Amino acid sequence: MDTLRLDLAPKEPEPRDEPSPTGVVAVERGSARATLLVPEALDPTRRYPLVTVLHGAGRQDELLARAFQGEPDRRQALFLVPRSARPTWDLVAGGGRPDLDFLAWAYDLIYRRYPIDFGRQALLGYSDGASYALSVGLSNPRIFRAVMGWAAGFAAIDDANLAPDDPKPPILLEYGTHDELFPFERIALPMRAELERLGYRVEFRVDEGGRHWPSGTFHHEALDWFFSEPWEPRV
Repeated sequence: MDTLRLDLAPKEPEPRDEPSPTGVVAVERGSARATLLVPEALDPTRRYPLVTVLHGAGRQDELLARAFQGEPDRRQALFLVPRSARPTWDLVAGGGRPDLDFLAWAYDLIYRRYPIDFGRQALLGYSDGASYALSVGLSNPRIFRAVMGWAAGFAAIDDANLAPDDPKPPILLEYGTHDELFPFERIALPMRAELERLGYRVEFRVDEGGRHWPSGTFHHEALDWFFSEPWEPRV
C-alpha cells in the first residue's frame, strides 16, 4: 500500500426530502459493506461524534454490530462497523487499499447525510483491527481524535503523510497477560514503549490472565474513556 492517507473534508448534511435513516443502517458499495448505528432520534441543532469499530481477522463485523447496538442512544454518537474485503484488513492482507478506499467513501456519505462532529471522530479496533486502527488513525491525526485498541500487533504509521504541527491523538490500549498470539512481554510492553517514545499519550490497561479474546468490559471502558475526555475544539 502506497499511502494510508484519507482525503476527507468536513461537509454540511445535504438537504433531503426525507430524513436520513436512524437505528441500524446498511452502508454498501458493490461488494463492500458496513453497518452504521445511529441514535433513534437526531437533534438537527447538534453535532454527533463518529466512532469506527474495526473487527479482527475473520470478519466478526456482525457480532460487533450487535454488541454496539445500544451505544448510539447511550453515547449520543454514531458508530460505523465496516467489513474488510478479505478475511483481514488490506494493510495486513496486501493487494491495494480496498478497505481504506471504502472507508473514505463511507465517511463522505455519512458526512453528507448526518450532522457529524468532525472534532470527535475515533477508531476502535480488535487484534488486526486494532493494528489497523493505530496505523490509519495515527497516519491521519487531523481526522481521528483518538484511537482505542485491544491487542494491537503493530502500528505502521505513514510518516510521509504527517506534518510537524500535526496533533498526536491519545491512545487507549488493552492486552491480556496470557495472550497466546501476541505475548504480553514481546508485543504489548514494547508497543507501549515505542508509542510513548514517539510522543503519544498512551492509556495502557492490562487484562490479568486474559488471552486472545477481549475482556467483557473492554469496549464499555474504552468508550467511557473516549467520551469522558474534555476534547478541546480544533482550529
